[in-house]
Amino acid sequence: MFCRRKEGSKTKKMVPPQKSPSPKILQPLNQVHLERKWPSLSIPALALAELEQDETHPLLSAHLKFHLLHRALKLGEHAGDNRKYGGDLARLMNRMIQSGVRVRFIDNPNGQDHWVRAQYLAKLKIIEINRASLDQLRRFFERSGDSVREDDIIALHLYHEWFHHLETTRLGRVDLRLPRAVKKRWGPITFRQPIRRTREIAAHAFTQKAMNLNWSPLLLDYLLLLTEKGWSVSEIRDHFAEMNDRYKALMQSSQSDPDENPIIPDT
Repeated sequence: MFCRRKEGSKTKKMVPPQKSPSPKILQPLNQVHLERKWPSLSIPALALAELEQDETHPLLSAHLKFHLLHRALKLGEHAGDNRKYGGDLARLMNRMIQSGVRVRFIDNPNGQDHWVRAQYLAKLKIIEINRASLDQLRRFFERSGDSVREDDIIALHLYHEWFHHLETTRLGRVDLRLPRAVKKRWGPITFRQPIRRTREIAAHAFTQKAMNLNWSPLLLDYLLLLTEKGWSVSEIRDHFAEMNDRYKALMQSSQSDPDENPIIPDT
């Protein structure tokens, strides 16, 4: 039915309905390509930078360092082959619980800085995830132009620490499966020390393999660290070039003296 407008009455202005904002599309972490925004670095060069932080590093020959890097990477990758993520956080957490570990989320504990992303408490068999670290990673990805699923950011933290749980309960600790550093010799007795950083190298490789990432989580750690310090992209690129040169020098040294300090795995 049509109605006639009354004389002298004002016509109401029709306001088109406002469109609700389109929901933000969240992409899986394995579709993020950090190299499109940031300088990149090879996985062995990143692993060398990790090994250089070990207190035993000055005691290691070039040949042994080269062997340790690639062996630790292989051990982590092999363990990750059988524990794929597939984007299902609930399934991952159920699998972790079945393996005998619990998970809890914490706020920044005891004044620790935000670089303590997560930790595995071996005696309690608990993985603690720092909520501040989840927020930091989310902000970093958003600044890089990527809106990432929160479940995947949680999984990134979980996988690294789950590897350490698997080391102590099923796989055996990586640093005890690889050759150790010769600390000192006393007559016929040789004192050796485990190279603990090999465990971290393997944990990063495990996480990358299981989550099918295009980059090493160790690369993400370096980008976060350097950007937090205020480094520019060009400064990061130069720093990565130096790190890559160190790895190339190591590779050449290990090939030129293949018999120096022969590798004898500990039993």
